[in-house]
Amino acid sequence: MLNHDRSSFGRTFQIVWVFYFLSFVVSYALLPSIPLHLRELGAGIKVSGRFATAFMMGSGFGALLTGPLGDRYGQRKILRWATISTTLCFVIYAFLNHMWLFFLVGLPHGIIWSGFRTGTITWVGNFLPEERRADGMAIFGMAAPLGAAVGPIVGIWSMPHIGFSALMALLAFVSAMLYIVLGRSSESEGRINTPAVSMAYKWPGNWIIAPSIVLLCMAISYGPIPSYGAQEAVDLGFPWASALVSSYGIGMVLLRLALGWRGMGKNPMRLMPWMLAITTVAALGLAAMPGGLIRHIMCGTVFGASFGLAHTLSWVYALDRAEPSRRGSAVGTLYFTYDIGIGLGSLIIGFPMEHYGYRWGWGAGAISLCIAFLIGYWIVRPRLK
Repeated sequence: MLNHDRSSFGRTFQIVWVFYFLSFVVSYALLPSIPLHLRELGAGIKVSGRFATAFMMGSGFGALLTGPLGDRYGQRKILRWATISTTLCFVIYAFLNHMWLFFLVGLPHGIIWSGFRTGTITWVGNFLPEERRADGMAIFGMAAPLGAAVGPIVGIWSMPHIGFSALMALLAFVSAMLYIVLGRSSESEGRINTPAVSMAYKWPGNWIIAPSIVLLCMAISYGPIPSYGAQEAVDLGFPWASALVSSYGIGMVLLRLALGWRGMGKNPMRLMPWMLAITTVAALGLAAMPGGLIRHIMCGTVFGASFGLAHTLSWVYALDRAEPSRRGSAVGTLYFTYDIGIGLGSLIIGFPMEHYGYRWGWGAGAISLCIAFLIGYWIVRPRLK
C-alpha cells in the first residue's frame, strides 16, 4: 500500500499541480481545435496536421533551452515568462485568417510550451524525496491527462457555439490566470543550490539515449491522436468528436488512481515493458477493430492508461539517474525527443491517413510502438532478475 503521509506533497506541490493541469487544459483545447479550423479554411487532412508538427518541433528544440535555463535561474521564473508569452500567442491566433500564419506562430508557441513542461517536471522532481519520487510523480502525473481529457471537450464543443476567435480569447484569459496561480507558490522550494550552474545545455550522460529512443517511438504513435482523432470522428459523424483524445486522458487518470492507491512497489520500472506491450495492442485495436465511437473510447482508454504510465516511468528513470544540477538538461533531452516524435508522427502518419484512410495511420503507429517495447525491455532487463 502507498504510504499516505503527504508531508512531502505540500502546498507548493498542490499549486504546481493545479498550474500544470490548467496549462494542459488550454493546450489540449488548442491542439484539436486549430486543425479543425484549418479544415474550415480549406486545408486537407495532412496539411491540417502540420500545425501540431510546427508546435511540437518548436517544443522539442525549446526543451533543450528551457531546461538548462531553469537550472540556472530557477524553474519558477521560466514558468512566469511562459505564461505571459502563451497568453500573447492565443491573442494572435484569434486574429489569423490564413493557414500558413498558424504554422509560423505555432513554432515559437511550441518553444514557449516547452518551458511549461520542463519547468514543472524538474521543479517537482527537485523537491520530492528520492524514496517517494515514483509515487509523487504518479500523483503529479494525473494533472496532464486530466487536462488532456478536459481540454479537447472545451475546445471542440466551444468552436461551433462561440466561434474560433472567442475560443482563443477564452484560452488567453485562462492562460493569464496561470500567472496568478503561480504567484502563490514558494520561490525557494524545489530550487537546487548548486554553484554557478551554466545556462548552456549539458549532456546528462550516455544513459539518456535508450529512454530517449523509447519516448521518440512512443511519441510517433501518439502524434496523430490530437491532430487526427477528432477529424476522424467528425468525418465519420461520431456524436462525441473528442472521444479518442479525451478517453486517452481518462485512461491515464484511472490507472494512476489505481496505482496511487496501491503504490508501484520498490521496483516500478519493471512495469515499463508491460505498459508498452498493452499500448501496442491498443494501437492495433484502433487500426483493426470494427465500429467507430466505441472503438475510439475503448482503445483510447487502454492506450492512455498504458502509454501514460510508461511515459511517467521514463521521467522517473531520468530523475533518478541525472545529477541534481543536470536534471533540467535531462528532462529537456527527453522532452526534445518526445516532442520531435509527436511532430514527426503528426507529419508522417498524416500521409497514409489522407491517401489510404485513418486506420492505416493507426497501424503505422503500432509499428513504432513495437520498437519502443524492445528497447524498453532492454532498459529494465537488469531489474527483472
